[in-house]
Amino acid sequence: CCRSLGFEGYAELKMALAVELSGDSKAGYTPYIDPNDPSGKVLEKVFAAGEKTLRDTAASIDRGVFDRVVDTLASARHIYVYGIGTSAPLVNDFAYRLTQIGCFALAVTDPPSMRISTLNIGKEDAAIAISHSGRTVATLDAIKLASATGASTICLTSAPESPLTEVCDLPLVISTDEIRYPIEAISARIGHICLIDAIVTSISAKDYPKALERSKLSHELIDSAIRTK
Repeated sequence: CCRSLGFEGYAELKMALAVELSGDSKAGYTPYIDPNDPSGKVLEKVFAAGEKTLRDTAASIDRGVFDRVVDTLASARHIYVYGIGTSAPLVNDFAYRLTQIGCFALAVTDPPSMRISTLNIGKEDAAIAISHSGRTVATLDAIKLASATGASTICLTSAPESPLTEVCDLPLVISTDEIRYPIEAISARIGHICLIDAIVTSISAKDYPKALERSKLSHELIDSAIRTK
C-alpha cells in the first residue's frame, strides 16, 4: 500500500503524514543551500532543516525501543558513552548529564581508551555509541567489545541501515536530510541533542524528588566553584 502511494515503506509514509498534519508546509522540504544564497536565506534554510529533523525524528522514533533505553540506563551499574570527532562533544555532554542525575557515567572519546575501557565492562553495565554515520571504526569496535562482555548496547545514529545499528541491542535513529554545505550534518546533531535531553529527562522522572535534590546540589557546587569572593 505504501509503495503504491509512492513511498519506499511505512516509515516514510508515517513521516510524510506527520509533516502534513503539522500544518507547516515549510517543514516538508529539504532546503539545500545554494552558493548564491544570501546569508539571510541560508539562515532560514538551516533553521528549517533543524525543524524538519526534529519533526521527522519525533514521528519515527520507536517508542518501545526508547522506553527500553531509558529503563536500561536507569538500572545500569555503570554507563560508558563512546564517540569520536564531531560526536565527542555530544558524548561528553551525555555523560555529564547522566552524572548530574545520579548515574555513574564515563565519556570515552579517543580510540585507545575506548578499547581499554571495555576491560572493565560487565553484564550489569551499558555502553552507548554516538555516531552520525554509524560506520566510525573506533566506535564500532568499542561497542562490539562491550557487547562481547554481555553489557547492554545502545546507539544514537543518523543511519538506520549501518554496521552500528546491526550490532547494538537498542538503536535510536535520527531522521535527517543532510544539507548540502561544507560541514557535517548540523541538523542531525540537533536531533541527537534533543534525544539525549529526552533520555535524561525520562530517567529523572523515575525519581523526581531525587532529581530535584541533585539538581539543587549541582547548582550549588557549580556556583561555589565559579563565584568570586
